[in-house]
Amino acid sequence: MELLLSLILIIIGTKLAGHLCHRIGIPAVIGELLTGVVLGPALLGLVLHTEMISIFAEIGVILLMFLAGLESDLDKLKKYLKPSVMVALFGILLPMIFLSGAAHLFDITWKEAIFIGVIFSATSVSISVQVLKEYKRLDTAEGSVTLGAAVVDDIAVVLIVSLFSAFLNMDSGASVGGVGLLWDLLGTKILFFLGLFLFAKFILKPLISLTKKLVAVEIETALGLVLCFAFAIIAQKVGMSDVIGAFFIGLLLSKHEVKHNIEHNTSVIGYSLFIPVFFVSIGLDIELSAFKEYAVLIIVFTVLATLTKLIGGYLGGRLTHLDRDQSLIVGAGMVSRGEMALIIVKMGENLGLVSAGHYSAIVVAVILTTLFSPLLIKFAIEQSEKKNTLA
Repeated sequence: MELLLSLILIIIGTKLAGHLCHRIGIPAVIGELLTGVVLGPALLGLVLHTEMISIFAEIGVILLMFLAGLESDLDKLKKYLKPSVMVALFGILLPMIFLSGAAHLFDITWKEAIFIGVIFSATSVSISVQVLKEYKRLDTAEGSVTLGAAVVDDIAVVLIVSLFSAFLNMDSGASVGGVGLLWDLLGTKILFFLGLFLFAKFILKPLISLTKKLVAVEIETALGLVLCFAFAIIAQKVGMSDVIGAFFIGLLLSKHEVKHNIEHNTSVIGYSLFIPVFFVSIGLDIELSAFKEYAVLIIVFTVLATLTKLIGGYLGGRLTHLDRDQSLIVGAGMVSRGEMALIIVKMGENLGLVSAGHYSAIVVAVILTTLFSPLLIKFAIEQSEKKNTLA
């Protein structure tokens, strides 16, 4: 009963917030994130971040990235692979250097400081996807680069976290063989993408044809959801984010005629319930008490986290011949940390790499960057549109 009441409040709150955001001309996702702050422990305390809310939120982000894959152009992503890698590279290096250095200046040990740099190197493209879709920029050069860079970023950061875990095992006396470590870091990921390629080449089309012969209600959508969840599970099993699996199977399905039916029905399922819960769940993690104790640390982390991704994305875009407006949109799209950074900071706490005191400050800074990102994307898009109008 408590879950149902929470869902009622979330659905009503996000829809009203979305309407209000539309009226005042800001991205709707801002209202959904703030709904979590208002309904959660930070203010009213009507909705708590329970295990069931976490499950609904996880399904929400998986569906969101599955839809992003369905709406993307595989050929365009291949075309912009080089800029995507360059943007991801700068977007990892700058936060690693500046956030780690800043953390150490606050008398945080080098081990924890470097891991804080890793946390803020992560990018959560799910927020950016929502804003780019809202402004019809997802299937553009800048949208493709942002998506591609975020996927590369996710994979790279997961590898870095895996390295940290391996070195911790070495420090604690556990034996980690070179071949075994290399397999854990790269082997399973390579196998995942090889399996994805073979599935797309030999199995996907016959599977779609077989599905069409079955007489069952919404069988195509059911197939899409099964594949979405299955590849999310597989990606997680090989040590990557589940959203990577969901995104890539959506991308492969986008090449087939069933795409439109799956996309429409999944949008209805996702945006009516699961996706709003995901956005609200991020706001639920805000703790106002952290502002009092770690105000300066939060401000420094938030400012540096925002600037390093914005500048890193911009530099990566410019060095690979995107124009200034496109590069600014890409940089703004990389600012959001969202669920990816929250997952990594939780892992760091479990590994003893993030102290209990700094945990809340990092979470607040992560959520603040996630709130700023949609506003930065809106600003960058509006600047681009103004120049195009004047031209």
